[in-house]
Amino acid sequence: MYQLPDPTVFGPGPYPVFVWVPGTYEYYMDPLSLLFVTQMSQRGFLAVSVQYNNTELGQTCNEYTPRAQGVFDATRATSAIATVCSLSSANCKKGVVVSGISQGGMLAVMARNYAPAVSAVYAMSAGDYNDAGIPIDLTACMGKHNTAIPASRLTVINGQSDPAFGSQTTLQSTTGYTCPTGTATCWNSTGTGAGWYLVPNSYVTDGVADHCYIDVGGCNDQFDPNWYPPATSNWSLKPNLDWLASFGTKRVFSSTGR
Repeated sequence: MYQLPDPTVFGPGPYPVFVWVPGTYEYYMDPLSLLFVTQMSQRGFLAVSVQYNNTELGQTCNEYTPRAQGVFDATRATSAIATVCSLSSANCKKGVVVSGISQGGMLAVMARNYAPAVSAVYAMSAGDYNDAGIPIDLTACMGKHNTAIPASRLTVINGQSDPAFGSQTTLQSTTGYTCPTGTATCWNSTGTGAGWYLVPNSYVTDGVADHCYIDVGGCNDQFDPNWYPPATSNWSLKPNLDWLASFGTKRVFSSTGR
């Protein structure tokens, strides 16, 4: 599913491309997917949401890797990215930016391994070590030394109470940026605005920054007003989509520091 920008605002195209990857059990046309697609089309991108086999929990790199290839392998004519880039209204040479949540966030972080046109990635609730239940080491596909997206073009934002990825350690090893213990935010020093954010419980409406910290009361698409536009905290949606729309080169930081 894709949505084109308004040609009266952004011209006739072709346009740069945004790809949204939904999380486990999520539908490519659910409220969260439609929100991302609409928001990025309003920023001048041909905005795409993709569906893939996302009905399994507790997976390893052996499952994540072929799914990332199925979506992002630019050498495969049948992949999502090749299909999108073949559209006359798309110009992937202008740049491709990617976002996803949970399993979709994992595939987003891996995207540039298979699609060199990917310029920036904004991932939520993702990391290289899943601590929920029986721990799963994902460094073979998610550790920074195994992903092609430059650290200066990668942002990962997780919740403090996420049972899977709510640790500073996994954010550091996934993004390549290290900050003092107990730090909630860690931005790169080059000014691109990449880095990571571990959202404190006190910042979300229901007081629990869990795996679905963007929602109030669980994974239900009841979006937290502190995350939903026009919220401007550094962990909110708007600043991160604005960052993506700059191809990961500029972040306008919140005036409150949050």
